[in-house]
Amino acid sequence: MISQGYIRDILCGLVKTSALDDRIRVSTHVLYPSNGAVTVSVLSGQDSCIVSDDGGALSELISCGISAQIIDPLMRPLVRNKGLHFSQGSIVSPSVPFDAVGAAILLVANASRTVAEWGIKNLKNRARRNFRADLDDLLKRHFSDNLVHKSSIVGANKSHNFDYVVNLSDSRKLLVAPVLNDASSINSAVVTNLDVRLAERPDLIQVIVFDDAENWTTSNLKLLEMGARTLPFSQAEVGLQRLATSQ
Repeated sequence: MISQGYIRDILCGLVKTSALDDRIRVSTHVLYPSNGAVTVSVLSGQDSCIVSDDGGALSELISCGISAQIIDPLMRPLVRNKGLHFSQGSIVSPSVPFDAVGAAILLVANASRTVAEWGIKNLKNRARRNFRADLDDLLKRHFSDNLVHKSSIVGANKSHNFDYVVNLSDSRKLLVAPVLNDASSINSAVVTNLDVRLAERPDLIQVIVFDDAENWTTSNLKLLEMGARTLPFSQAEVGLQRLATSQ
């Protein structure tokens, strides 16, 4: 039969500590969503200490593609409700006496995990909006002199505004429509591109760029193809240049 002492020794062995110049690092039993152990640091003064997650929750969220600019203002009220504060990307405890350091370590470690879990659940979809900024940067790098934003293109039934139009050297135009993985964005891209496609204008090259970091259904990707040829963002750099130079 397993003993209490054996279990205690096993658990104690899981806690790793290391001394740095001005603090002690503690690897805890608490796990992030990635299953990595939450590590905190203890900065000691004369008769009190401060515990910090050293930016662990922030790093966990950034590794999921979530922008630090999104995280910062939303994390502050979450940790404040736990009696902690968010400082320079880290979750930090108030100054506590030595006999409360164990509780402070557990509080900060659990808060770091909770913040990471909350952020992944609630902020990950916001990360996709960086896709538009990334596509904007890509187009500016390769087509800056010939790139027009928000240009009107006449379709079979009416005019439509395209986010990006690249004027090519042979009087053709490359129409680039970024689309997000939601119903309104998909429907708008399909309707716009389909109407332009029905105009049968040989001077226009249409492409819908989608963020393949998102979980797209096969049916939604097929729907996009009804409007125009599709291009995953991971292949956009090569794909758009190929379309721009094709005859």
